[in-house]
Amino acid sequence: METKRLELQTEMVRVQNQHEAPRLRDNQQQMLHRAPKLPAFADGKDQIDTPDFTGEVEAVCLKKPLYDLLIGNIGGARRPDDPDFEWRMGSAQPAAEEEDPLPFANEDISELLRDDRATVHRRDQPQVVSAVTTRAQAKKDKTTTPLRVTNSSATAVVDRDRLIQLQEADLTLTKYRSRPVKEMTKGEGTVHFEVKAKILYRVFQHPRVNGGKPLRQVLVPQPLRRQVMEVAHDSIMGGHLGVKKTSDRIQAAFYWPGLHADVTRFCRSCDICQKTIRQGRVPKVPLQMPLIDRPFKRVAIDLIGEIKPPSEAGHRWVLTLVDYATRYPEAVPLKKIDTETVAEAIVDIFSRIGVPEEILTDLGTQFVSECMEEVNRLLSIRHLTTTPYHPMCNGLVEKFNATLKSTLKKLCSEQPRQWHRYINALLFAYREVPQESTGFSPFELMYGRTVRGPMQILKELWTKDVDTPEVKNSYQYVFELREKLEETLEIARENLKKSQDSGKHYYDRKAVNRKFTPGNKVLILLPTDHNKLLMQWKGPYEVEAVVGINDYKVNVGKKSKIYHANLLKLYVERPPEAVQVAASVEEPAELDEFDGEELLELGDLHKKDRGVDDVKLGPDLTEDQQKELHDFMGDFTHRFSGVPGSTSLVEHEVHLTSDVPVRSKPYPIPFQARESLKKDIDNMLKMGVIRESSSPYSSPVVVVKKKDGTNRVCIDFRKVNKITVFDPEPMPTATDLFRQLTGSKIFSKIDLSKGYWQIPVREEDIPKTAFATPDGTYECLRMPFGMVNSGATLKRGMRKMLKGMKNVVYYWDDLLVHTETFAEHLETLRELFSRLTKANLTVRPSKCILGTDNVDFIGHSLKEGQKGLLLENVTKILNAPRPETKKQVRSFLGLAGYYREFIPNFAAITAPLSDMTRKGCPNQILWGPAQEKAYQTVRDLMSRDPVLRLPDTAKEFILRTDASDEGIGAMLMQEHGGKPFPVSYASKKLSGAENYSTMEKECLAIVWGIKKFELYLQGVKFVLQTDHKPLTYLNSAKFVNNRIMRWVMYLQNFDMRVESIKGSDNVGADFLSRVCE
Repeated sequence: METKRLELQTEMVRVQNQHEAPRLRDNQQQMLHRAPKLPAFADGKDQIDTPDFTGEVEAVCLKKPLYDLLIGNIGGARRPDDPDFEWRMGSAQPAAEEEDPLPFANEDISELLRDDRATVHRRDQPQVVSAVTTRAQAKKDKTTTPLRVTNSSATAVVDRDRLIQLQEADLTLTKYRSRPVKEMTKGEGTVHFEVKAKILYRVFQHPRVNGGKPLRQVLVPQPLRRQVMEVAHDSIMGGHLGVKKTSDRIQAAFYWPGLHADVTRFCRSCDICQKTIRQGRVPKVPLQMPLIDRPFKRVAIDLIGEIKPPSEAGHRWVLTLVDYATRYPEAVPLKKIDTETVAEAIVDIFSRIGVPEEILTDLGTQFVSECMEEVNRLLSIRHLTTTPYHPMCNGLVEKFNATLKSTLKKLCSEQPRQWHRYINALLFAYREVPQESTGFSPFELMYGRTVRGPMQILKELWTKDVDTPEVKNSYQYVFELREKLEETLEIARENLKKSQDSGKHYYDRKAVNRKFTPGNKVLILLPTDHNKLLMQWKGPYEVEAVVGINDYKVNVGKKSKIYHANLLKLYVERPPEAVQVAASVEEPAELDEFDGEELLELGDLHKKDRGVDDVKLGPDLTEDQQKELHDFMGDFTHRFSGVPGSTSLVEHEVHLTSDVPVRSKPYPIPFQARESLKKDIDNMLKMGVIRESSSPYSSPVVVVKKKDGTNRVCIDFRKVNKITVFDPEPMPTATDLFRQLTGSKIFSKIDLSKGYWQIPVREEDIPKTAFATPDGTYECLRMPFGMVNSGATLKRGMRKMLKGMKNVVYYWDDLLVHTETFAEHLETLRELFSRLTKANLTVRPSKCILGTDNVDFIGHSLKEGQKGLLLENVTKILNAPRPETKKQVRSFLGLAGYYREFIPNFAAITAPLSDMTRKGCPNQILWGPAQEKAYQTVRDLMSRDPVLRLPDTAKEFILRTDASDEGIGAMLMQEHGGKPFPVSYASKKLSGAENYSTMEKECLAIVWGIKKFELYLQGVKFVLQTDHKPLTYLNSAKFVNNRIMRWVMYLQNFDMRVESIKGSDNVGADFLSRVCE
């Protein structure tokens, strides 16, 4: 029975094959009914545990059983089609008491054979014992894989006594312990240090932090700082957040001097963060674009495919080729792409276009095989290859591939398997159209003529006008064709150069001249192991050598490969803990030790600006200079923020001429714009810029669409402005600012983060700024845009902050640091940011550029003492459509007129356009030849990229003037390197009342020119050059004409030397005074 019991506990009905289960259940009833007639050898009470029944039963044991266990229709048994799927072996507990020996163990077997009992009883004592495991139970029993946790020193045990001991031993905290409890105020916050229960705390309080309640921060000694940073950044609940959020998290409970610099270094050296940073976060290096001016000197080759479905003829790939100089394309469909097939197709193309000097391909096996190398050797072709995973190196042919595929898809949409038959037609269409970069079609640059295409054929069919070419001999034809091709290619080269310069300018705006040196550790952007289309940072690897301007040889294990700088990222190694503990700590001056504003941004908006990572550095800086600037930014991390600060330098005051509240009916806001308006209002509330209001004043809100499609909230303060007392604070002028930049070679442009919002509104004037929205009325706590004196208040605050400081100019909230040397520049930057810190002002990182020799400022481009046009504005002028209304003409003249000092004779040139805007002229412009010529002349002069020299007050000025019947002109110049260079141009169209004699016009030109440039000429000696000899006697002759006499008296106030020059030498001023015929 013991053996039988074990079998009953370990075997069950479901051990049988599932296919036998129905047969088992069908036999259960029959077997039990026949049991009395079968020869039983034993019976007894046994514990049964199966999916169909669990409990103790009396069972008949058969000598020759068909199955190990048969369960019939007994109480507690489940239906055959409804077993317990949650049943598992071993879940039942064994009986409390050990079973008695079997009652029939010593009985005669014959007695049992005579017993025809077949009763089975069940007792209500359910027990569970399992022999198999179901899928559900296996899932429950499966052990959970533990999460991998970064090794950290945070497990070190530090108790209260240990903390006190380390604080007392830390020399960097000694002065805070010995300092008397004294509150220091900076901005809106206060801070002091105190010892409570022998632990040193920093107590910080600010109205926008911790609900305005004091925040007690533990001062962390040096040995524990790394542990705090690991918990805040590296731990599972740290989240590997950025510098700003990690600093805010730490400052919620801890503080130490130099916290932000330590956190910045710690986060930037995090291995996980460096390897998982988004590809777009790493800036590109400046673009290097070759200029190929000879047809088929260099060609780009690539393969497209595999194309599905294949063509009817079995083609699956397309070999493409594009010439760099003419943009002439070729495309050949291929059935296979082994080296021999590709080489044969390339040679076939060369048989039509000639053998190039260079070919550029990717690293495909077809192009770098030994067979292809032999072909290149035999044809004397230099083979260039792109760097791995950098397709933009071969961007010319990649762009053509995209055009070919998209166009081919459209052409063969109805017959997809005939795509190979459309390639030649597609190539003709591409070759016939002028290229934007060259200005000519590939056909014209290739053959020197316009080919006869569908448009010419259609024109001939409609007009019956067919041009008959002039008959020429062979020599004349070849000579003229060669001359035409040379001229066309020269023009194309110039157009291509302009196009490349424009493209490079826009590409390089966010580029950084990143350089690596042998021995540097770098991360490489490589495809993932599972998907070659997904890229991730791998490494670190060591740079072995510099092999090009932006190419580096990197050791990637057993071999070295060449990678482009855009695929590399400098790897910052985290120093060992012992080194960090022994590091010295730089502390700011006594006044700057108060870091109350550091927590102003806790709980603030999610900002697009990422702090100092968004700051752009000059592309020509050396590695040491870049490091110095990074160290400088690390010292002033919290000055770089997208959230505006709050200064105490000045308050915005609103003085009104009337005490009667001004109310305006709210403007209707479109429903689709209300959601964005609500978000803007919520953001302004979070930043503390506005608050809810019950003011009797109310101005309406206007939602204006910005260029990027988002909405801008504007408040219409016009009614309040009408009764506002005007602030006479003088405004800065561009002329004054540019005069101060003479001699400067290094520039840094700094933009305050929402400069207006960093100035608080005087408390009693806050209700006057109230405005109404669909969700309620609010009032401004910070100076709003749109109030008549907002600019004057900002100007006054900037003047106070920069008082006595040299080498810094400002225009509204834009600051420009300008110096001759880098050392002086860095010193000026530190002084400026110390003042910004003291004033609690923040700058927007994404709008800042430091240490550059070329900067855009006030709509001009500044470089090495020269002032040029801003390419972005010039592009707007060149792309401006022809004006059709008076308003459009005024808009065009306003944009072009901003650069009138660069355009000789601007007034006379644009006279036909300005005449159309007079009162009484029709609103719809009558465009004629004169207007078209003026319009095109302005565009042409703008496209020549004119350059002016910045005025140098230490050098002598030269003024040239001239007059014509149409106008007067003046040109201010200075000598550089022994040659005169223009500083500024000026011109004026003569009115009807100024129809003077030739002598009077010459004198008027002189007087008007001196008045125009009086700021430069007053109080200094200058040279007046004119081509009218009688005017050389201006200082001695006596004139009968009273008008000229008054002009002469005016000229006595200036110290000038008159020089007579030939009219041929005075082309500049002479041109200024005349309209281009």
